[in-house]
This record gives sequence, structure tokens and C-alpha cells, in this order.
Amino acid sequence: MKIIINAANLHIGGGVQVASSFIFELSELLKSQRNTDDISVLCSEKVYQNLPLDFDKRVFTQFDILNTYGLGQPSVQVKDKFNGFDVCFTVFGPLYFTPKVKKHICGFAQAWIAYPDNVAYQKLPFKEWLKNKIKFNVQSLFFRRYDHLVVEQMHVKEALGKIGYADKNISVASNCVSAIYDDRNQWITLDFNVSQLTNDVVLGFIGRPYSHKNIRILNQVNEILVSKFQMNCDFIFTFTETEMQQCGFANKDNFYSVGEISTKQCPAFYDLLDALVFPSLLECFSASPIEAMKMNTTVIASNYPFVKEVCDDAAFYFDPLSADEIAIAIFNAFSNNELREEKKRLGSQLVNALPTAKDRAISYLNIIKGSL
Repeated sequence: MKIIINAANLHIGGGVQVASSFIFELSELLKSQRNTDDISVLCSEKVYQNLPLDFDKRVFTQFDILNTYGLGQPSVQVKDKFNGFDVCFTVFGPLYFTPKVKKHICGFAQAWIAYPDNVAYQKLPFKEWLKNKIKFNVQSLFFRRYDHLVVEQMHVKEALGKIGYADKNISVASNCVSAIYDDRNQWITLDFNVSQLTNDVVLGFIGRPYSHKNIRILNQVNEILVSKFQMNCDFIFTFTETEMQQCGFANKDNFYSVGEISTKQCPAFYDLLDALVFPSLLECFSASPIEAMKMNTTVIASNYPFVKEVCDDAAFYFDPLSADEIAIAIFNAFSNNELREEKKRLGSQLVNALPTAKDRAISYLNIIKGSL
């Protein structure tokens, strides 16, 4: 079987982490077992940069680093690299052109499509609402064309079924914590002066400040913590300077950013935190709460199924639409050390019971091989 793994379209966010983890785990599987398949990889520069130091690309038939972007059509030479395979597996789509392959399998992680009536839409200005509606309707047309979709949680498969996607053409492969969290030799330190942090409690968020992440509400949360609870906290993010300004964080003395970070720097980021605050309104799955628990960091998060189905009783929960509730959840978490430690213990147990990165790679490979 000739297989092409496509991660050339992934440049930011969790998709880069999943792709780099999968490609590495796949390379390890190919080293450890007799393989009769012809497996090639196309990956973006960002994905390549996030691969572990001991990654060996020689186990693949072909390994190319190239970048494809959005609706922009790649050159004929680039398109040719996708053609002639039995199966193309795009780790996360959509891919905006049609490779000449027998089967095209695509990872799906677009919650805006799975949940078209989500609360995040209600918070958008009309122009942005309209732009998103058009964008995700176009994306949905592409997703419906693939032979098979792979989602990260059962609730996403069920949601897609409700809007007309064929159930038999959707598989679930659970997300997980990257193997890098178990290998301290891979960790890279942050270029951040810790002495800037002057408060007893350090809260943080990892990722990009997309509108559905609901990050700007932390401006109000900070004010409530100070005025109502006399609780002074430092907040740390992984945003660019422009993003900090857009969120209204740039001029706040207790709001900091370490800048954009790589997968190898994520453990160091969680190590800075007393708690991850995760006020997202919409996800298919987010790895950050379970990554935080892996790093023994308290999780304070939205009381929505995409978090609670994974974190269960190991997190503190709030209504993400209420700054007061978020502040209360933070205050309660740090007012009860015994309960906070118990939740961290539960989180550690939960993470250890999850599928591993190797398990996920095996699941992907089984889906690919079972497609013909």
C-alpha cells in the first residue's frame, strides 16, 4: 500500500503538535516492526521544527518539507507530490485541492462546523459572524468530499451525524498527551524572566487568542479578583505583542507573554503556572487541560462537555460567559489547598489512563490501512 501523510497545511496551534507527535510515533513504529507499506510524508516547516531531536526521517520512503496555505492553489510540482498514492491521510483539514489518490482520509477538528448554533457565534460582530459563516460553509463542502473523517471525541462524531455527515465514514481516534512530556531531555526552556512575577498565584493560558477562546474576559476576571477577593494574580500567555494589544493585555502590569512557543517549550510553560485557566466556548478537543494535568498544574475551565468529558472531577469548572463565575472558581481553587491537591491527584490518574501518543499513531494507521 502506498500511503502519503500530509501535514503540509498545518502552521499554528494544536494541529502542529498532533502532526509532529504522530509523524514521530509513526517513525518509531516503522523502526520497530517489519513494514511492507510504502509511507511518505509531507510536512510544513512548523511541523518539522516541532519534531523531537532524535526523529529519523530515513524510515520513510520519501520525506518532504513544504508549506501549503488555505485556498491558495499550490504549484503543479507541489500537487504532484500528493498524487499516485493509495491513501492520503491529511492529519487535519481541510486541504483545498483534490489529490489524485484512491482514498483521501482527513482529520476533522473544526467545532464551528460541528456545532453551527454555538454560543461563540453570538459574541461576534455581524461582519465577523458573516465572514465565519461563509468560511466554515466552504470548509464543510470540502470535508463532505473526503472518503473518511477522523475526529478526536465521540461527541464530535455525533454532532456531525446530526448535520448530515455519514456516520459510517467517521472514525474516532482520541487525542492524548504528546510523548515529549515523558522525555525531559527534549524540553526547552523559555526565554522569560521569572523575577517579573510578583504575585503569589500565577495563572496562564496556552494557545492563540481566537474569538472562541474567550480570552478577553480575563480583563474583567482580573478586576473582580482584585476588587471582590483582594486576590492579586499574574497572568501569562503565549501571544505575540500584537495579540496582547488586541486582547487589551499589553498595558496591564500583571499580564505577561512568553511569546509564541514550540511543543518542546510547552512543559516549561506549564511549570510556570499554578493553574491553567481555560475559558473556551467551543472546541472539538483541546489538549491543554490534559497537558496541564500531566504537568501537575491545576485546571480551572469551562463547564462544557468538550472539557468535562475528558477532565471529569479533576478540574474546577465555571460558566465561561460569566466573569464573576470565573473569578469565583479561581478564588475557590486557591482557598482550598486540600481540594486543589486532590484534583491534581485525580488529574494525574486520569492522564495516565488515557491512550498514549503511540496508541493514537496505531489508531491512525489502522484507519488508514482499513480504508481499502
